[in-house]
Amino acid sequence: MNRIFTFTIACALALGTSGCATMNNTFGPVGGPIVCGLIGGALGAPIGAIASNWRNGNDHRNDQKAGYAIGAGAGAVVGATLCALSGEEAERHPPTVRATCTPSSGAPPLTVDCRCVATTEIGTVKSYAWDFGDGGKSTEQNSKHTYTKAGSYNAKCTATDSYDVAGSGSAAVSVAAAGTTKKTIVLRGINFDFDKATIKPEFEGVLDAGIEALKENPGVRVQVAGYTDSVGTDAYNQGLSERRANAVLGYLSTHGVDASRLSAVGNGESNPVADNATADGRAQNRRVELNIQ
Repeated sequence: MNRIFTFTIACALALGTSGCATMNNTFGPVGGPIVCGLIGGALGAPIGAIASNWRNGNDHRNDQKAGYAIGAGAGAVVGATLCALSGEEAERHPPTVRATCTPSSGAPPLTVDCRCVATTEIGTVKSYAWDFGDGGKSTEQNSKHTYTKAGSYNAKCTATDSYDVAGSGSAAVSVAAAGTTKKTIVLRGINFDFDKATIKPEFEGVLDAGIEALKENPGVRVQVAGYTDSVGTDAYNQGLSERRANAVLGYLSTHGVDASRLSAVGNGESNPVADNATADGRAQNRRVELNIQ
């Protein structure tokens, strides 16, 4: 009965005071239970000894040793178990991963600068893995890669957190053989005010020149691509870039370009042409491009 009583007291106190379950967030699913077990054992050992003395009414050394041993073992088991159970019950979402590769198109050999940004609600991101779609791989968070053959590739970045939960993001890379690269017309000067998708009157001359070029090449189809700077969330910038592309598409179609030749796409803040760290750079990135198809 003495040992049972000691065991019960040690378990109850370790359960109420250790708080070890939160260690999962810091030390991960393996280290968390180990740390919790050590804390539980450290708490349980003196409690077991005190409970043994109180039960017997004396300081008998053998009883103290037994109390220490039982209390330490019980506390360690309870602490580790609580931590493990807490980790199992926590809802673990995969990391949110955003992958970009610049430039996103060109002729081979095409060297791209790929960057991966991952965030996780709990724990930390412990590893990254790139699969560039052509057999090339990398374990660096940000990596350069060279595509040597023409083709359409999907560069995928997978981030794994401290709970071994993985999330991924990807970036499209188009590699066209020399002489077949699609032409991109950057409408220099057609930039937008911050958070706006309105075409200013002073920019209509540039658009009109583009319209004349398209009329001279009636067989050409055009993708109107909108972009933003890096200010704001990805979701908001995606929508804003689409509104900018549609504004230019609307102008082209109402000024003589057959709408069946036009399509619009928003690319958000991807593929900047200037440094987003400066006001001038951000202004250049708030742009529209015409991709000849």
